[in-house]
Amino acid sequence: MITEAFWWLYVRRNGLEVAWRELDRFEMLSPVESRREVGRRLLAQLHYFGNRADALPEWREAASIQDVEELWRVWPSLPILTKNDLVTRFHPREMAPRFGLKGKISSSGGSTGEPTFFFHDQPMIDVSVATSVYCWRRMGWRPGMTMICVWGSDRDIGKIQQSRSRWLASARNEVIIPGYEINDATVDRVLEEIRRRRQVAIYGFTSLLEAVAQRVVERRAAPPSGRVHTAWNGGEMLFESQSETFRRAFGVPILNCYGGRELSVMAYQPMNSAKLHLLRPFLFAEIVGEDGRPAAPGESGRLLWTSTVCKGTPFLRYEVGDLAAYAAKDQDESGIRALEQIHGRIAGLLRLPGGKTINCLYWNHLFKECPEVKQFQVAVRGERELYIRLRGTRFSADREASVLRLIQDFTGMPASIAWVDRIPLTPQGKLVQVVHE
Repeated sequence: MITEAFWWLYVRRNGLEVAWRELDRFEMLSPVESRREVGRRLLAQLHYFGNRADALPEWREAASIQDVEELWRVWPSLPILTKNDLVTRFHPREMAPRFGLKGKISSSGGSTGEPTFFFHDQPMIDVSVATSVYCWRRMGWRPGMTMICVWGSDRDIGKIQQSRSRWLASARNEVIIPGYEINDATVDRVLEEIRRRRQVAIYGFTSLLEAVAQRVVERRAAPPSGRVHTAWNGGEMLFESQSETFRRAFGVPILNCYGGRELSVMAYQPMNSAKLHLLRPFLFAEIVGEDGRPAAPGESGRLLWTSTVCKGTPFLRYEVGDLAAYAAKDQDESGIRALEQIHGRIAGLLRLPGGKTINCLYWNHLFKECPEVKQFQVAVRGERELYIRLRGTRFSADREASVLRLIQDFTGMPASIAWVDRIPLTPQGKLVQVVHE
């Protein structure tokens, strides 16, 4: 009960309930009312960013719009931002002093091999925390319920968890199980944590949850029914076969929790629902074709997101790099309310020649800690070595030696780094993070 009391104290002190009430209130609005409110929020963002010194010309021009319906007409013609725009045009280290903002710089895990840095102001940070907890509750977690996270830990990439973060994880009853390497010890730890508690929620990278579940099924070591109350993924796509494997092992499916570091949780699958609900009105989603025009219902297209909160990095019509589709019944005059499918990041597991199995997202989380790295690609060369291509600013000799030591200690394989001017893309223009040569 101490953890439950802590959670409600944490909720009240950080104003999470204010954001929760806003999400619940918006769900009850009529389509006409929703359109009016979303329009007002988008217009406020456009006025702010259109009058900022780093504004795109199109934003500056559109910032003169005062009528919400006029904005709805113009909105689809505004530029689509990409990760490259964030890297080359909107520099997070300049934003706090230049625009008088309080917040923090962070970076994406680089799911395309290209870590992207951005700035979240304090209201964006607050909303990100509130929406995450809101989604956990909608997916079945309750304050006080143990959360088992199969995700990896700071130690996996050579960092030491700060004492405050360890205390916070303990106080909110969260158990973090290192998951960049999946082996029998990982599975034993998950099962032991479940057995020690009456009921738990489990979340983590999809491929890691699937790998743990598969081994539990093979061992016939499923815990008693009801011990795992709910589970959800993060960081990767979710396929029905993965969810079914997890259900066979633990009695519940994996629910889809779709998000990214840039915008936190963007959509989630509540218990007993097949679709992914959007975090409106804090986010506005669009799906467009290759030509930039709105995609039709059921048609897979490029997923764009606009934050109606963030005043740091301008996430206006921001293309996250994933594809998605929606059903006709989940769209009205206020926009898309839910997603039917996500076609996004697939990282999966990498089996090294020595028999070790690691998650490919290890590399994302390693190189996002290296601001010198703009792009990366890891080549597994037979059973001999890892050949790592990096594009960006060269490490110092000591830093390169330190990074190589981390990689070699973790993988058990010799590794070398090559700094290159260009990393080849696929015919579809994508950067493949891990290749076998």
